[in-house]
Amino acid sequence: MILNQTMAIIGGDTRQISLAARLAEKGAEIRAFGLPTEQLSPNIKVCADWHDAIKGADTVILPLPVSPDGVRVSLPLAPAAECVHIEELLSLISPDILIAGGRFSPSVKAMAEEKGLHLFDYFKSEELQQKNALPTAEGAVSILMRESPETVSGLSVGVTGFGRVARALVKLLLAMDAKVTVAARKQADIESAAALGCDTVQLVNGRSLSTLCQKTGVIFNTVPHWIFSADILAKMSKESLIIDLASAPGGVDAAAATAHGIRVIWALSLPGKYAPVTAGKIIADTLLSHMKKEGML
Repeated sequence: MILNQTMAIIGGDTRQISLAARLAEKGAEIRAFGLPTEQLSPNIKVCADWHDAIKGADTVILPLPVSPDGVRVSLPLAPAAECVHIEELLSLISPDILIAGGRFSPSVKAMAEEKGLHLFDYFKSEELQQKNALPTAEGAVSILMRESPETVSGLSVGVTGFGRVARALVKLLLAMDAKVTVAARKQADIESAAALGCDTVQLVNGRSLSTLCQKTGVIFNTVPHWIFSADILAKMSKESLIIDLASAPGGVDAAAATAHGIRVIWALSLPGKYAPVTAGKIIADTLLSHMKKEGML
């Protein structure tokens, strides 16, 4: 694919370095700001001023998350003095320019809507979510291997929920010969998990969740609701470990877990932490798919 596009990449972490390389490979002219020059390929133009990066660009690509505070673009790899205010950035972009980013805050969305700008939140893309499931699962298992004194093989592991990430995780755990119990609400998910070779618990109340806790010492949670409430945590062994993969607010009452001595690891954004090169390629491919669907390529 030869992209007749000029793309500005503003800020971000190691994922954006991989993203830049992927898009440059496809033929796009890439201008970067806020990324270390020495980690970028020679065919990527590094701009000392973000204004130069966006000038004449067809697409402006922001990081995941776009901003730590809804005011400034996230620039974790740039010198501390560097700052890009989102309101100023949006004021300099015309409505015919695509602005791509991950997890736009409500305030940023409101600013863009007021200015008639075109936002694409690649984090919400079904394509990205599906492709991110495997690196998320691999990152989760790497945490388990680091934290557990036992091998994964033969270990009794629980998984709550049975969405994209849970399915990828279950398959990986089974391939490593773990004894997996899946707790889910839907009968179809229970049947699918059983067909893979898992034990199952149907989540209907706190008692059913307690059953899971009694069967397993390690639990991966993928349910983004507080299913691990104070009364459930109070009944769990102090040797238990919960690795919470769910998006905010997660599935565990943090204060109650601390009070009852239950160890919890909140494991968010695992693709970016454990497989940033793959994660960057996934973002790039998701963006290109969106642009193709919208007739921009």
